[in-house]
Amino acid sequence: MNQKYIITGAPGTGKTAIINALMQKDYSCAEEISREIIAEQIMIGGDILPWKNQIAFENHIASLRKEQYLNSSENENYFFDRSSIDCIAYLKANRLGITTEINQIIKQCVFNKKVFITPFWQEIFVNDGERMEDIKAAINIESSIIETYKSLGYTLVKVPKLSVSERVNFILSNI
Repeated sequence: MNQKYIITGAPGTGKTAIINALMQKDYSCAEEISREIIAEQIMIGGDILPWKNQIAFENHIASLRKEQYLNSSENENYFFDRSSIDCIAYLKANRLGITTEINQIIKQCVFNKKVFITPFWQEIFVNDGERMEDIKAAINIESSIIETYKSLGYTLVKVPKLSVSERVNFILSNI
């Protein structure tokens, strides 16, 4: 059985907090990398940013997520803060075309068909210098994520709006 689980959802819905809590419980996890790339690109004055060149950004993120996937263990539960499928959802949310590169990566990275989605939660949503989406954009992205994962045959399991530890326990009880 495939033990590679994706945790996805709109920006600012608590995915990273869940991943951090899972790591504190000694679960293997692949952390979100988008914020790191955005911070790096801002620092060097680069153009691989979602608001400057989203296609190049999503291609780069998908490639890095593929590396995370390939470096993950096959013999234990492994949790991913997003996957390359999210790259498609972000492109679709902005009415941009899907690249061959991302499609190829998705074919190479096979996850458990059960995907955990953290629903939009206005009370915890914040944006900042790296997360620039407003509430309307976040809700649009969530819709695109749901549609994209379902179109690829994944079953979405909605993570309840509870404390981080309760969310983690919910996920662990559903794998």
